[in-house]
Amino acid sequence: MDLREELVGAVKRDDFALEYQPLIDLQNGSIAAVEALLRWRHPLLGTIPVADYLPIAEETGLIVPIGERVLDEACRQLRTWHLGFSRLPSLSVSINISLRQLGEPGFVKGVAAALDRWEILAEWLTLELSPGCGTLVGPATALAHLGVSLVLDDFGAGDTLLDLRVLPITGVKLHAAFVTAAAGPVEEGVFAEALLAIAQARRVTTMGKGVETRAQARRLANLGCDLAQGYLYSKPLGPEGIGTLLSRGVSAGGARALG
Repeated sequence: MDLREELVGAVKRDDFALEYQPLIDLQNGSIAAVEALLRWRHPLLGTIPVADYLPIAEETGLIVPIGERVLDEACRQLRTWHLGFSRLPSLSVSINISLRQLGEPGFVKGVAAALDRWEILAEWLTLELSPGCGTLVGPATALAHLGVSLVLDDFGAGDTLLDLRVLPITGVKLHAAFVTAAAGPVEEGVFAEALLAIAQARRVTTMGKGVETRAQARRLANLGCDLAQGYLYSKPLGPEGIGTLLSRGVSAGGARALG
């Protein structure tokens, strides 16, 4: 109850900030996109873990105004990067979207408005859908008609196989547990191989999250995975930190991970 009250105050004060983590092209180590990650900076308690407050935000509906703030700020920041790095015209940003947000009346219009406000092409925005969003085919289809990319987050968990079947998905992000298993014993790695094969059969972009070792990166690359994300390449960074990486054109660990 205390955390719920604190969350209400945080929304009013806008105690939130975004960090960004790059998604790396497994073929050349370059930065293909960045994911926006929400951070709650409590004035007394410091940074509060997402797992502690996200369920409360979902239950209370506060995820809706928080999500609107994330969408607007991520689009604004992407516009800033595009203006500052003209050689990266295709850089995109991804944002996590929950079932509650996707089902909110006016959500699709809000996305369209944010794109217009910051002069962002729809193809530069990726919305990562949580497992179970297959129950909301209508708004997902409307987003696809806008030209926004839709990615299944934590692919392999929950109802994501069904989601892939019914939604206009353009990509999948393999659950971190399967990424870890991919570089392990054959009997465990076979799950990652099978999941990637399913996604590749649907001709969607494949990504691995939580990549921490070179062995995991090499295994994903050998399986034909397109992109990877994790501490092997970079921890989540503020806009200035991402700007430094973009100026190099390659992630801090991208070239090393490919070696």
